[in-house]
Amino acid sequence: MKKILALAMCAFVSVSLAADRYKDRLFDVSVTKDVSFAAGVPHLSSYHAITTGLLAYSLLEPDMTIAYFYNDEKTTQSKDLKMDLYVPKDDSKTDRAAVIVVHGGAMVAGAKDDYAQHTVNYCDSLAARGYVTASIEYRLGVTLTEENHQFHIDSVNFARSVYRGVQDVRAAVRYFRANAKELGVDPNRIYLVGNSAGAILSLENIYARNQSDFPTYIEGEPSLGGLDKYGEKADYANANAVASLWGAVHNKEMIGDNQTPVLLVHGTADETVYFKTGRPLSNVAKVLKNLIPSDLGAELASYTMDLHAPTLYGSYVIDSVLTKNGVDHETYFVDGVAHEFYDDDPYTSKVQEKVFNFLYKQTQADPSARVVVALARPARVRMGLDNMNFVLENGSNAVYRVLDLRGRTAMTGIANVGEMVDLTSLQNGVYLLQVRGERAIRFGIRH
Repeated sequence: MKKILALAMCAFVSVSLAADRYKDRLFDVSVTKDVSFAAGVPHLSSYHAITTGLLAYSLLEPDMTIAYFYNDEKTTQSKDLKMDLYVPKDDSKTDRAAVIVVHGGAMVAGAKDDYAQHTVNYCDSLAARGYVTASIEYRLGVTLTEENHQFHIDSVNFARSVYRGVQDVRAAVRYFRANAKELGVDPNRIYLVGNSAGAILSLENIYARNQSDFPTYIEGEPSLGGLDKYGEKADYANANAVASLWGAVHNKEMIGDNQTPVLLVHGTADETVYFKTGRPLSNVAKVLKNLIPSDLGAELASYTMDLHAPTLYGSYVIDSVLTKNGVDHETYFVDGVAHEFYDDDPYTSKVQEKVFNFLYKQTQADPSARVVVALARPARVRMGLDNMNFVLENGSNAVYRVLDLRGRTAMTGIANVGEMVDLTSLQNGVYLLQVRGERAIRFGIRH
């Protein structure tokens, strides 16, 4: 009888552990540093004097924050994008959910091994629960000009830095999909957890589906290329769910009736990424003062910062759009608190609980429903690499035409489903692609 009871107890414990996967810590964690997920990506490389000084000063203070500012966008260096991969030890499951954690830092700072932003904590805690997790790096930095003791960041340059980050997050998602078998993950259960700038990039990942979702000035020189220009190829580059910690989007209209599950966490008194609508970093003077040590010299410390960031639409607006369109989502809004309030008692454990419970809920969803969500797109048209072609992905054949910015027809024809339409005959410039029954797509060509 005792033996039978012992066997029954073992079976009960085994079932209990299996049922609690993704909910409780079950595993030790193995970490692999600096895994390349996109090769040969151009990084800005002409450091502004501020960054040069900070890098030199960091030799004495290794833990200090480095803010990456550059003199121009034309000077670049080709480097790989890397991630730190966290995997449950001794875990034989081959269809695990994956979580990609995207750090914050106003597009100029932060790192994949950041403790201050809880990045490492989230990766370790989630991997211990059975997820395959990764903390990724993305390209940081904006062009900085100066005049009369004032630093200036143009809204176009700031927006272009966001676009580069969107490219990089998409590359990370595609890496997981392209290598799903080797990583032991389900390609239809890839989630993003983003903090601040990382939350902006995560939300942009699910809502911006085409290059045309971005302002036309993104297409200026030097060319940034298509959304999927760098990294592995995969069927699609959008995550299956997003936990956004104090994030926003650049265009509320592109949200539409997108059904991707979202958790929105935000404080109503946030002046860094506004809860409602506004230009981010209104407290930039304080941020700059904190970034530049007085030891770097009174000259630098005497400068002010003139930042013209693009208008962003925060969690309140996103929640309003999703509610209006009947899209199921979750929110955790806290009255009167500012940015990154997970360091403030009693919110640290509460924010983590909200994120972990949200992700756990996604793992329990019907797999077929997850696939539908992941593949949902606002259009059938998929632009190819560098916009040199397009494909009509499903449905029936359709008439198309390409217009230049003066409204003149540059190309016309019939797009057959699944067949690539070549656009390489177009001259350099910006065009509008119209496919019957689909939303028009603005794109750029640069040979």
